[in-house]
Order: sequence, then C-alpha cells, then structure tokens
Amino acid sequence: MSGSFNFLLHLLGFGLVSAILTSNIVLEHKLRREPDWNKKLYIGGIMKTISILPPFALVILLVTGIGNIHNLYMGAPESWYTQGWLVVKVILFAVLGTNGLFIGPTFGKRRMPLIKAMSEGSAPPDAAVKLKNLNKQITLFLLVQLTLVLIIIFLSAFGSGKHPGVI
Repeated sequence: MSGSFNFLLHLLGFGLVSAILTSNIVLEHKLRREPDWNKKLYIGGIMKTISILPPFALVILLVTGIGNIHNLYMGAPESWYTQGWLVVKVILFAVLGTNGLFIGPTFGKRRMPLIKAMSEGSAPPDAAVKLKNLNKQITLFLLVQLTLVLIIIFLSAFGSGKHPGVI
C-alpha cells in the first residue's frame, strides 16, 4: 500500500477541523456553566484564540482536496463532477467553510462585549435576554457545523471513489 503526502496533509487538515469544532463545543459548554463572569471572559478569550485556526484549516483542506481530486481523476475517462457524492461533499465543504469563517465569528463578536458589560455591571436591562438568544444561535451554529462534518465523513467513507492516497 502506498500513500501520498497530499492525502496525509488532507487528513491532518481534517483533524484540525475536528479539533477546532470539538474544542469549541467543550468551551461553549464550559462558558455557559461557569457562574463567574471573569472566568467567562477568560474562556471567551481562549475561544477567540482558537478562532484564528479555521482559515488555516480551510486552506489546507481546499488545496489538498483539489490535489486529491486531481490525483484521483488524472487520466480518467470521466470528470470529477460526474461523481454525485464528491459534488455533494464539495458543496457541504463550501457551506462548512463559509459558516466557520463568517457566521460563527460574528456570534462571538456580539456575545463577548455583552458578557464584559455584564461582568462590569454596566449591561443594558435586556442583556440577559440578548445573551440567552445569542447562546441559542451559537448552539444551533455548532449543531449545524457538527452535522456538516459528520455528513462529510460519511460521504468520504462510503463514496464510490477510492482516495488517491490509498491504492
């Protein structure tokens, strides 16, 4: 059995995405359960630091995914877009990346100033309701991201093509 470095990097990129998503789920749970507002700010800072990683994971997966498609269909009589599972996987990856780069960070940017104002005691009267609504939106966001990743895993494992790194 031989493998390609491109495929290995693709797996590492997927591991990075999985680590980012898992850490966000765990930290989100910890942030909500924490009664101390200063610790909530600290956990939010950790989440902000982790939010630096998704663009790198996206670039790694995009470049290595294109390389895997090229390796898989180089010299093949059919084009890659004739494989329905691969087209769906690419579309889901685009949705996953768009959500992770644009939608997710906006929730954090709206929630952390609210938590900071609540910790300082200078929050508006409806801050608790706003925080509860933001928490619901973040839960839905994480659930959608997790569902997308699981569907991508399923398509990768049970798609009709073999991965180029495993011959």
